[in-house]
Amino acid sequence: MNRRQAEPVQAPIRRPRRVTWIAAGLWMAFALISGQGCIDIDGGAVELSWSLRSFGGAAVEACDDVEIQKVRLCWEPLGDGSISTEDAVCRANQRRTFSCSASSGVTGFDLAPGPTAFWIEPVCTDGDAADPGTYEVPPPIVRTVQEGRIVSLSSLLMVVSPVSSGCPAGGCTCMRP
Repeated sequence: MNRRQAEPVQAPIRRPRRVTWIAAGLWMAFALISGQGCIDIDGGAVELSWSLRSFGGAAVEACDDVEIQKVRLCWEPLGDGSISTEDAVCRANQRRTFSCSASSGVTGFDLAPGPTAFWIEPVCTDGDAADPGTYEVPPPIVRTVQEGRIVSLSSLLMVVSPVSSGCPAGGCTCMRP
């Protein structure tokens, strides 16, 4: 007589996809009940990325090379869908700043719906915006913000002046006299 006990055999899961969907559904239900995984949506959001180049066309590898600490995203809601560069003023309640070295940023869902002009500017390590004429950025970009949607500004080029390169007439970016 065989006295050896048989090892238990694990039954195969016949529908692994169904088990995965059930587990995911239970997790989502728990997240909704506990309040986790939810975000406040009081408007639209904006995502962007940027890269730095010198006026000569060379890539600027580090924001520290030009003493830029942050990139400021500014916006202006438009009534008629037009804006001139002279009218573009970065107001305190219509801007977000991102670490320059992050090379990208996303706002919260708190931008008012409607046509809106967006632009960027460099913020120096001293906390002030770089002097106009020491850098170049794209002109304001008009997009329509929609509640609960993300507007993409794609990748924006910021032309700056590292100390090692020749500076434009306005001076080097973030190099205060």
